[in-house]
Amino acid sequence: MATKSKKKKSILKSRFYQVYFIVVAVMLIAIFFGTIWLKGLLADYESAQPVYVAEEVAKMFEAGDYDALYAVDTSAQQISGGDRAFYTRSMAEIAAGKVVEWSEAFSTDEDVRRYNVTLSGDKFAAFTLVPSGEKTARGNRLWKLGDVTTYVTLSEPEEAPEEAPEPTTAPEPTEAPLPRGEGELYECRVTVPSGYAVTVEGVRLSGDNAQIVPGFLFEDGFLPEGVENPMTTQYVFSVDSESPAIEVTDASGAAVTPEAVPDKERAWVCTIPEDAELSAKYSENAYKLGQQIAKFMSKDGSKKSITRLCLKKSPAWTIFDNLSNRYATPHKGIDFRNPQVTEFYRLSDTCFTCHVSFDYVLDTTDGERVYPTAYTFCIYNDNGRTGLYNMLIY
Repeated sequence: MATKSKKKKSILKSRFYQVYFIVVAVMLIAIFFGTIWLKGLLADYESAQPVYVAEEVAKMFEAGDYDALYAVDTSAQQISGGDRAFYTRSMAEIAAGKVVEWSEAFSTDEDVRRYNVTLSGDKFAAFTLVPSGEKTARGNRLWKLGDVTTYVTLSEPEEAPEEAPEPTTAPEPTEAPLPRGEGELYECRVTVPSGYAVTVEGVRLSGDNAQIVPGFLFEDGFLPEGVENPMTTQYVFSVDSESPAIEVTDASGAAVTPEAVPDKERAWVCTIPEDAELSAKYSENAYKLGQQIAKFMSKDGSKKSITRLCLKKSPAWTIFDNLSNRYATPHKGIDFRNPQVTEFYRLSDTCFTCHVSFDYVLDTTDGERVYPTAYTFCIYNDNGRTGLYNMLIY
């Protein structure tokens, strides 16, 4: 009996190892072919990444191949008036001795990739990539150059035209002269939040004695659906005084002092009042959000840390989901200076906006490089979750 039991155990043990080695062999074969398949899948996906096309476009700037750039630069005609030689010569002179760098820029369009090119930190050009209409063997779409824009205003100097002989008779005027009363009339503009009253020289303005031009604070599509855009009204009128007496009162009748618009003659503005409660509550968090975005752009923060602060599938989420930060300027450290957090506007019970600005300083091998940075944030509570809905970058 003992002998039979031993033989039975030996047979079972032999069969177990046979099955075991067969299973192991099958798994190894599956892993081998699976690895080959996965490598092919990854290689196919990697070959379809837009960064490779972007690198080829950037080489024209890095190598100074402005002759090739002329053929694709949408601003070439404006820059040189069609003179290819002048274009290539001018570009070479502008870029001489400067460091050419490029990086991916923000894009809310899944079918467009945007890139900026700088010369020693100053913006020089931009280009886009768009789907080529072709796909890889595994169905990943391929990309091609969209357009190139160079931010240069040089143009070939024109020969001075010959002076026309003085007319023997007075020419007829090409424009009607400004209307005159006792003296010359001066056009003025006052922009105020809608609902404010504007009084000039004791006369309250209305549609009867001024041209009312409605305006708004944000562009269409910036705010969530159902959130109203703060309206502003611009009064355009003419008076015979260069410095008219202007009085403004808000909706409650309280006096408001209009401020002169920089670099514009006879133009004044009253800004929308900030929400002090929002400012006190969210200033610190808004500044930290701006810092996180700047750190992500310089490759000091992760995409996950940014997208988790955005509302899912919002314009802000789309911006960062489509953005790569792999081309950040190499640096040893970062710093934030001159922070300002302002313009808190409550647009609804679930939405407010604010403006954040600071100097972002990178410690590079060439010394400190300062990037003036500014954002406008739209914060929205969507069914109980509050996050970044949209943003503007300056």
